Amino acid sequence: MVKIGDIVTRKIYGEDMQFCVLGFYTNQQTGEKVAILALLDPNLIVEASVQELNPVSARKLFALTQNFVH
Repeated sequence: MVKIGDIVTRKIYGEDMQFCVLGFYTNQQTGEKVAILALLDPNLIVEASVQELNPVSARKLFALTQNFVH
């Protein structure tokens, strides 16, 4: 079973693209469980001091994805 935080691929893309599972919702029309994914792009990997980081709450993270959830 896939969980929040898991790294996954999509069958249509093969192993070329990896995603991190941010959360789930249920499609109200079909009842299908849908995952909200963030693309992991090796070109966008950066380093940062741990002291520079700020945690983001799940509520804030889902608010950022609001435009993508239908």
